[in-house]
Amino acid sequence: MSARTASARGPRFARLRVPIPRRLPDPRRVLRWSIAVLVLALALGAGYVFWLRDSSLVAIERVEVVGAEGRPEVAGALTSAAEGMTTLHLDEAALQEAVADDPSVLAVSADTDFPHGLTITVDSREPAGFIADGGVVVAGDGVVLETGAERPDGIAEIEADGGAGAEPGARLDGEGLTLARIMAGAPQDLIPHIDGARVDGERGPVALVGPGIELRFGDPSSAEAKWAAAAAVLADTSLDSATYIDLAVPSRPAVG
Repeated sequence: MSARTASARGPRFARLRVPIPRRLPDPRRVLRWSIAVLVLALALGAGYVFWLRDSSLVAIERVEVVGAEGRPEVAGALTSAAEGMTTLHLDEAALQEAVADDPSVLAVSADTDFPHGLTITVDSREPAGFIADGGVVVAGDGVVLETGAERPDGIAEIEADGGAGAEPGARLDGEGLTLARIMAGAPQDLIPHIDGARVDGERGPVALVGPGIELRFGDPSSAEAKWAAAAAVLADTSLDSATYIDLAVPSRPAVG
């Protein structure tokens, strides 16, 4: 082979590169690093569980109670229970337990505002009817809120057995429950005009409004829709001789 030929081929072969095999990671080193990371994660987790989440750095200092307006005993009990907690360690079961004996409280939920704030929302039972026998204030689900009371302003009287001897927190059944469910749907602006409610042996639950007009509900279902239908009929200025309004089908109230 001539020198010229060798010179021509030389650079081509010179550009060839032989790949160098990569060294695989040392399994023992990988194992040591994995163990170190695991130990660090466990240490951080233990620090969170046993120190940070219960430390004064995240202690609850500001408590706002929503939904218990006018009931300072409920707000006070919830605030006292919350002040022993932190925003990283909230015990909603303990908050519920703090007001478990108050029948006006249906449920409690809470939202933290890191690092020191807490808002507690109270889902309350509202008075729906009053049974004179026993001075019983009852909620719309039939739960007795108070006994031995005077009739609260804005609450209509209902005629039902079972009021006398009832205890707060007990649940009425029968006529008491039926009428409570109906009265819970009454609009606020119409309540002052309700003279009372009872269960008629032939016509079922009825309420008396205005100049002796009888509202016949048929049953306690769709109470709000039936009250809305009644309010629309009663607002008619031409209604001057009606003695009853049949609300069994709220979309088609019948006047008689």
